[in-house]
Amino acid sequence: MTLPLPVYLDLESRILAWAAGQGWRLQRTGPLRRDEWPLPRLEFLREGRLASDEWDVALAACPLFARAASGQREAWSPEGIRIKFYQAPTEFLGFAQIAHTGPAGFVAACRQLPGWDEAPAPDEVTAFARVGLPYIPPSRRPLE
Repeated sequence: MTLPLPVYLDLESRILAWAAGQGWRLQRTGPLRRDEWPLPRLEFLREGRLASDEWDVALAACPLFARAASGQREAWSPEGIRIKFYQAPTEFLGFAQIAHTGPAGFVAACRQLPGWDEAPAPDEVTAFARVGLPYIPPSRRPLE
């Protein structure tokens, strides 16, 4: 059963506020960033790296989550919404955002271009420039 979009958006805003309180910088990623609906889950990209045990402690302590999967950077809200967290160092954040926003075929094609994963690329505009492409908004990225 898919809950209404406003439920997802409300949870997203609460997660972003919680993360900011942790000193984290999170960005929306995944299908919602491409304006797709319905969603299999909410997805976020965290700037910087945390060890697996640090993720486990943070997610287990967060009152927004009913449960968390140890070592997976994944949690579920009391309403049953699945939440997945990704992370990347600042110098690769742009490539990570492209990779985790998708769609998969588009990302696979980008990964084959010269310049993929060449640091620094702290944002998508820079990452696209590294592979010789203009910035392509998430909702306009081709499926193939």
